[in-house]
Amino acid sequence: MLLESEGEAVCTHCAKHEEEDTKTSMNEKYALAGLSSVTWVVAILVELLWQNQLIVYSLSIAAILVAGRWIIPRGLRGAAKIHLDINFLMTFAAFAALIIGAPLEGAAAMYLFFIANLLEDRASAQVRNDIQGLLELAPQMITLKTSSGLVEVPVESGQMGEVFVVKPGDRIGLDGIVVSGTTSVNQSPITGESVPVSKQVGDTVYAGTINMDGSVEIEVTHLSSETVLSRIVSLVDEARSKRSPTEKLVSRISHRYTPMVVLASAAMVVVTFAFGFTLQDAVYRGLTLLVTSCPCAFVISIPVSMVSSIAGSARSGVLVKGSEYIEALSKSSVVAFDKTGTLTEGVLQVENITQANGATREEVLHIAGSLEQYSEHPISRAVTQLAEIERVTLGTVDSFQAIAGRGVTGEIGGDKVVAGNRGLMQEKGIDIPDNDTQKAGTNVYVAKNGNHVGTIRLMDSVRHTARRAIQDLSAMGIRSVMLTGDNEATAVHVAKILQVDEYHADLLPHEKVEAVESITDEGTHLFVGDGINDAPAMAASDVSVAMGVIGSDLALETADVALMEDDLEKIPILIQQAQKTMSIVKQNIAVSIGIKAAVAILAIAGLATLWLAVGVGDMGVSLLVIANALRLAMRR
Repeated sequence: MLLESEGEAVCTHCAKHEEEDTKTSMNEKYALAGLSSVTWVVAILVELLWQNQLIVYSLSIAAILVAGRWIIPRGLRGAAKIHLDINFLMTFAAFAALIIGAPLEGAAAMYLFFIANLLEDRASAQVRNDIQGLLELAPQMITLKTSSGLVEVPVESGQMGEVFVVKPGDRIGLDGIVVSGTTSVNQSPITGESVPVSKQVGDTVYAGTINMDGSVEIEVTHLSSETVLSRIVSLVDEARSKRSPTEKLVSRISHRYTPMVVLASAAMVVVTFAFGFTLQDAVYRGLTLLVTSCPCAFVISIPVSMVSSIAGSARSGVLVKGSEYIEALSKSSVVAFDKTGTLTEGVLQVENITQANGATREEVLHIAGSLEQYSEHPISRAVTQLAEIERVTLGTVDSFQAIAGRGVTGEIGGDKVVAGNRGLMQEKGIDIPDNDTQKAGTNVYVAKNGNHVGTIRLMDSVRHTARRAIQDLSAMGIRSVMLTGDNEATAVHVAKILQVDEYHADLLPHEKVEAVESITDEGTHLFVGDGINDAPAMAASDVSVAMGVIGSDLALETADVALMEDDLEKIPILIQQAQKTMSIVKQNIAVSIGIKAAVAILAIAGLATLWLAVGVGDMGVSLLVIANALRLAMRR
């Protein structure tokens, strides 16, 4: 197994297999483990009962060759390239033990190292299975609705626009839109939230989720290879190859460490022999130190922990794009939130309409609605929905222009009209009331031919998980910052409800970026937004977190961390998980170094055997760090 670090191959006990290994089934490895176990045990019995050295040697060599089926060739290839990895160390130790008259211990070195490799493979396979298990949540077959009736076909056969039927209790096979029926769906395989979500005609459903109540007909919107579930699996799999700064550092250390171990072991042989020990004893001590000092558990301690954490998070509806972000999250000191759609529901409703300069309510709504009908902004949707409810006829707008972060302008029937914020009105030289900025809410000022004719005030409700998330972050010693383009009064109103530590109001998109950059010096910071409108601010942050991305392809692909649902309480949980991961990494490093150091001291003193070096110093500590790391893969 080779671990690549900046173009160089480093210690191999903890990383990707070579190509031939990936093609080898676990069953074949289990068979070899069984055969080498039997051979080794029989050799021990022969030594204890009959002391027949010829048979002992023969069985020991057989055990070494069987257990070293892949280890020996890799070690020899590494030596040929002057790359002395752990495979070479174990190969050298096993055959050197044969030469100095310790065949059983040479066999033990190779056998136990092979078992340690097997256990590591099993742990890696478990994490891979956890990831692939997500994909397997989607059923293999779907029931298509055709002109000749219902037909069961493989999910891979489902095409865009086709309609399939899902009965109560069945899993949904493909992403799609409900075209008939109503039901509730358990989306926990993707979002981690088991509370069923109501679905009716026009709503989106996702592959792998569970239809709870009614029978529904669903129109396919994504092929099986393009569903949200399949993209999650693909992105998590890619995340396994993105390594944190600590991983890269340990890999570089390991690359230089192995040759030093070889030199130290050789020096041990020379010094011990010089002090009057026999050559056999000197070589034995050198081999024991060699095996004890191999860096396998030290190196494996980090990637196993990181991959386990990524897999565990994915199963809880949180997609982390790489271990570098886990390490950054663990150091979080500030979390910046976009307000609209993140801390608030993002569903604006018209709170009040005031008129000015003799205009009527209908005229104000007519102008604003006519302009806003060309925009998809939440403010626009709220205004046009009210115009529809009040049966206000909307006009045709000429010379329409949308001004980012400010509003819209145009002409209706020859009249020049404007709808936007205070900054746009000031830019156009239009006088508006000064006292509006003292009131909470988002104000849309409406003007005609240079005169202010009315103000539409909109309000947005605070997201129910926001305050608890802010409180949890505060309890962790992490500051919260709210960024918004709304006016000061609205920002103060929301900031007081949520008790954020700091807020910035009246921000244009580029000013949000400046605000994010201004907190960079305070430590590692996160920016939490919707992943689309907040893209510039996300790019400027140390770690970008997009929430509610289950239906957003762009946010799912671009964010460093993606929350499948709109649950802000997962932010502090995510940071705690990252801190726990780095804590386990440190534990594993400390344990592996500590145990190896203790066994190395015993080896230097001549009190350790090859059995102890491999069984405790290598296999034992590797088992320990793997078991500790796999706790992170448990679903929270």
